Amino acid sequence: MSITEELREALLNLEEARKMEAQQRLTAEALLAGMQVLVTTEETTKIFPNLFEILRRPMDFQAAFVLTAGADGLFLPIAVSNAMFANTTWEAGPLFRRVLAGDPAAIFDTASVEEWIPQEDSIRKASRSALLFALRTDIRQALFVCTHPDRAHFSRPHIALARRFSVLTTQALMKQEAAHRMASLEERLETELRMAELNRKLADSEKKLARAQKLEALGLLAGSVAHDLNNILSGIVSYPDLLLLQPDLSQKNRRALETIRASGLRAAAVVQDLLTVARGVAVAKDTVQLNTVVQDFIAGPEYSELMVNRDYVHVRSLLDDGLPNIRASRVHVEKALHNLFSNALDAVHARSDGRIIVTTENRYLDQPLKRYENIVAGEYVVLTVFDNGPGIQEADMERIFEPFYAKKKMGRTGTGLGLIIVWNTMQDHDGYVDVETGAGGTSFSLYFPATIEIAAERNVRFSGEQYRGDGRKILVVDDQDEQRQIACTMLTALGFEAAAVASGEEAVSYLQDRHADLLVLDMIMDPGINGRETYERIIQFRPGQKAVIASGYSLSDDVRAAQRLGAGAFIKKPYRLEDLGVAVRSELAKG
Repeated sequence: MSITEELREALLNLEEARKMEAQQRLTAEALLAGMQVLVTTEETTKIFPNLFEILRRPMDFQAAFVLTAGADGLFLPIAVSNAMFANTTWEAGPLFRRVLAGDPAAIFDTASVEEWIPQEDSIRKASRSALLFALRTDIRQALFVCTHPDRAHFSRPHIALARRFSVLTTQALMKQEAAHRMASLEERLETELRMAELNRKLADSEKKLARAQKLEALGLLAGSVAHDLNNILSGIVSYPDLLLLQPDLSQKNRRALETIRASGLRAAAVVQDLLTVARGVAVAKDTVQLNTVVQDFIAGPEYSELMVNRDYVHVRSLLDDGLPNIRASRVHVEKALHNLFSNALDAVHARSDGRIIVTTENRYLDQPLKRYENIVAGEYVVLTVFDNGPGIQEADMERIFEPFYAKKKMGRTGTGLGLIIVWNTMQDHDGYVDVETGAGGTSFSLYFPATIEIAAERNVRFSGEQYRGDGRKILVVDDQDEQRQIACTMLTALGFEAAAVASGEEAVSYLQDRHADLLVLDMIMDPGINGRETYERIIQFRPGQKAVIASGYSLSDDVRAAQRLGAGAFIKKPYRLEDLGVAVRSELAKG
C-alpha cells in the first residue's frame, strides 16, 4: 500500500473516530439530560414528552410513542410526540412479540409488517421505517417506538442506541407507574377517609335519631299528662292563695298553707320542665338584654334558694357592658341558667374552695367553629357558666344532654332534665351549646344569635290593690269543673263578677244575648271546639271582645292565632291569684 493510500485510510479512520466520539458524547449528554428529567419532573405525564425531545437527536427519529398492553391484549399509546399517533390501536404480531422478548428491531419498511397493515394510510406513510425496543417493569410490558417517513432509515447502530436508552426509558415508565400507584393509594385512602367520615356522620345521625325518638316519646308522655297534672295541681296551688287572703288566719296555718303552695309550685315547675323537653310548642320571644336576665336571676329568690348552706362556694359574674340584644324567651333563658348553675354547684360540692364564674361576651365568628356542636359563622351573645369541679368523664360527654341521664348520688335533688332543658332551649332559640371540660373544671357556653333590635321595656307589675276588680263581669270558659270553680272563686275574691260555662259552644251561646267585659278562655277543651275556634266565632258577632288565654301547655300556635285575632295575655295553669289578677286588669285597662 502506498503512502498516499495509507494516509487516506488514516484520515478516514480519524473521521470515523471523530463521528463515533461525537455520537458517544451526544449519547452521554442525552443520558445525563434524561436522568435530570427523571429527577426533576414532578408531573409524571410530562416525563415521556420531555424524553422524546432529548432522544430525538441521538436516535434520529421524527416521531415516537410508547405503547402498553390493555386487558384485552391490544396495545394503546400512553405518550406520543405527534398527536396523529394518539388514537391508534395496535394488535401484537410476530414483531411485537419478538421485541417484547428482549430483541430490539429496526424495520427497514413497515409496509409488509403485520402490526402496521391495519393502520390508516397517514400512519403508514409517517412511519415507513421504525425502531422498536422493549420497556419492562414488574407490572407491565411496554414498547418504545421510533418512526421516520423514509424507508431504511434505521440501522444496526440505532439498535445499539436503543439498548443503551432502554434503561432510561424503563426508569421513566417505572416512575410513571409508581406515581400511578401512589395516586391510586391516595385515592383509596381518600375514599376510605370519606367512607369513615360518612360512617361517623351516619353514627352521629343514628345517635341523634335515637335521641330524637327518645325525646319524642318523652314529649308524648309530657303532652299526655301535663294537662291533667296541671288540673290536679290547680287545687294545691290556687286555693292556698285564696285562703291566705283571710285576715284572721293564724301564723301556724299561714305557714302550712305557704308550704302547700310552694310544694304545688315546685310540682308545676316539673311539669313545665317536661313541656320544655317536649319540643314542638312555640316559644314566645322578646328582644332582651342578656345581662339583665343574668342580674335578675342572681338577685332573685331561686338563686338565693340554690345558695343556702353554700358558703364554701365563691360566685363571680363578669358581664360585658357592650352586649348587643338577643331575641329570647326570658323565662326559658332563666331556666337554662338556673339548671347550669345548679349543675355547677353539684360539681363543686366536694371542694372547700368551690368557684363558679358567670360571664357574658359578644363574639363574632368569621368562620364556622367546630366544638361540641358545629357553630355556624355569625355574631353571638355568649353566656358561659364555669365551675372548678373535677370535670366530666369522657364516657359521659356524649350522654350529658340525654333526658334522665344524671350522675347525682342518692339523696341529691334533681329531675334528670336539667341539661336537656338547656339543650332544647338553645335549639328553640336557634343557638348552640359548647362544652369544655378537664381536670381544671367545666364550662358550658350558650351561643345566642345577636340582634340589632331594641329591648322591650319591662312590664310594670301591679300592686295588690291595683289588680283587684271593680265589679266588671268575667266569663270563665273551661271544660274542667274544678278549673271553673277555682277561677270563679279567685275572680270573685278579687272583686269581679264571675260566671262560667263548660265549653266553647256554650260560650258562643251565652254571649249571643248576654254581655261579658272579658273572657278567661281555656285553649284546650274536649270534646268540642277549642279556645281559638271559640274566639273566632265570638268576634264575628262581638268584634273587639276582650279575652285572656289560659292553658296548662306552653304558648302554642293556637294561642298565637287567637292573639293575632285580638285576644290578650297568656297565663299558665295552675292559676295563681296574682297572675290571674294582673292579666285580667291589664287587659281591661286597654282601650
